[in-house]
Amino acid sequence: MRDLRAIFAAAATGWWVGAAALAQNPPVIRTESRTVLVDAIVTGKNGEFMRDLTSKDFRLWQDGKEQRITSLSLMSDSSPQPQPSGPHFLVLFFDDTRLAAQDQAVARQAASRFIDANVSPRQLIAVVSYNGSLRIAQNFTDNAGRLKDALNRVESSSSVITDNSKQGPRRSAAPPSTENFGARNMLESLADLTRGLGVLPGRKSAVLMTGGLPSAFDLKSGVNAAIESASRSDVAIYPVNVQPLHVDVDPNAGPSRSSNPLFYRFPRGGDDPMEVSPDPTVGEQLLVALAKGTGGDMIRDSSQLLAGLQQIGEEQREYYVLSYAPPESKDGSCHALRVKVDRGGATVRARSDYCATKPQDLIAETDAAKDLENRAAGKDAGNLRASIQLPYFYISPGVARVHLAMELAPGALKLETQQKKLHAEINLLGIASASDGGVAARFSDTLKLDFDSEADFEKRKDAPVHYEKEFKIAPGQYNFALTFGSSGASFGKIETPLEVDAWSGAALALSGIALSRETHPAGDLGLVSSLVADRTPLIAEENEFVPTGSSTFAKSEAGYFYFEVNDADPASVRVRVRVVARASAVEKWDSGLVALPPSANAGKGPIPAGASLRINTLDPGSYRLEITASDASGKQLQRTADFEVR
Repeated sequence: MRDLRAIFAAAATGWWVGAAALAQNPPVIRTESRTVLVDAIVTGKNGEFMRDLTSKDFRLWQDGKEQRITSLSLMSDSSPQPQPSGPHFLVLFFDDTRLAAQDQAVARQAASRFIDANVSPRQLIAVVSYNGSLRIAQNFTDNAGRLKDALNRVESSSSVITDNSKQGPRRSAAPPSTENFGARNMLESLADLTRGLGVLPGRKSAVLMTGGLPSAFDLKSGVNAAIESASRSDVAIYPVNVQPLHVDVDPNAGPSRSSNPLFYRFPRGGDDPMEVSPDPTVGEQLLVALAKGTGGDMIRDSSQLLAGLQQIGEEQREYYVLSYAPPESKDGSCHALRVKVDRGGATVRARSDYCATKPQDLIAETDAAKDLENRAAGKDAGNLRASIQLPYFYISPGVARVHLAMELAPGALKLETQQKKLHAEINLLGIASASDGGVAARFSDTLKLDFDSEADFEKRKDAPVHYEKEFKIAPGQYNFALTFGSSGASFGKIETPLEVDAWSGAALALSGIALSRETHPAGDLGLVSSLVADRTPLIAEENEFVPTGSSTFAKSEAGYFYFEVNDADPASVRVRVRVVARASAVEKWDSGLVALPPSANAGKGPIPAGASLRINTLDPGSYRLEITASDASGKQLQRTADFEVR
């Protein structure tokens, strides 16, 4: 049996990649009607995770008003009947400006051992550092070697000194004003980081390795901003004060780990994360607030740093997810959350607030939306030209995500002058309709374009504008209509069938095919910049495939394809990839029946795969890409994608 990787690696422009790094299995589907998901860590008197709770054991309040919990899921790798907990994304964030050289060495050593014990295809880790600016040492990966190499690139900051005194914490050599300014910048970078993680599914955490924050209440606003950003993205922050602490714990405070002294003890009661014990310092309170406000925890004993990190690792695999429908509120507004468990001796940790995010239907109920709705119902195709692709990928048995890619020709746009530039705003409305006329999915958005001058527009008007959008839909047969327009009479419309096959969750499943003309090493994209888009990146073997809205390729350019396979026994799955001429059905190339790569995620999520279309071997003409997958039971599925070579 030949392996696809070996087959495609033989081509000068071809290679196969496949991994389960971005497997998705969320317990609750995020839909246009807002649903808030809240992760909760629950432990008993002995500090062990509680795995037998039901929704009746939980109570949840928003802004002091109790809310009805609509669903509860246990995400656990060890419970007899759990939902598999994954994927998990964890960032090791090193605040070099607050760590002396010896503290950095201790932190890196503990982090290296933590990586060895925890990294896996379902536990992806990234390494970043702050040394006056945020630096990405390694993006999310399950490659332990790359992560540990990244740790070696985390350098000491010139703004700290080596202090061998054992009489107290090591301090920065910078004056207080400079120290506070640096701490504010670090908190801003932390907020930017967590904001970028918002599009990722599943459990997300950031472990902040620091030497503490200055004892200054003027940093409270920065901490609040970091908490708000993390809450919007559902990221738990775990501050780690790597410097030895010489403080006593309030014996009356409620423990986050009963009988576990290496974690800070949070006080009982109160919804404000800033309402923490006055012991030991203001700076320490701010770190505790970061943990309490986001549902994380704080490691307070650096002598047990590795044990604390291991506990954090366990929490990524042992938690509950609650959902509720929040009352209507203004987009961007934030609301206090409180979660309680009605079980004797139980301690629960969850984020302290929820922030309403931008709705999927951005321009709903506006004049622009009504105009596009009228145009969607009409027969006029408009004067703006575009092409789209609609590949879909399974999230769960009842839900798929559709990854819309569009290439828009901007030549017919009507431009307006704004701030000495030519500006255009394109409103988009996408509607997937069932045969009975019901709307299965809907989104709206606005695409903004700016040109420096008329000459700049003339130079760029024939180059297609790329746009991507992701929306979720249940399996079924639909008609998808995308209507788009700018001011005046400039508009366009595309209609195409959208068919999503049903999937039971246990049997073989094959996604749609995303054609691509551009790939990037995922590890080189930058953690924040590559994750700010409202979509799930198409990543296989640490390479991101950028889907194209056009199926036409120049013979001189590269072409790729991406797809995903779901199966309980991926080792038994065989895949065959063929390219045939559409008119004559003549086969142009055939991979043969090949096995999926051995790094596949053993039935716990989709297996991403991608390869080259080998455009340079094809003559100009019309072709069909065929991907056929079969499993041990003999079930066979096929997906096709038509493309042109010019």
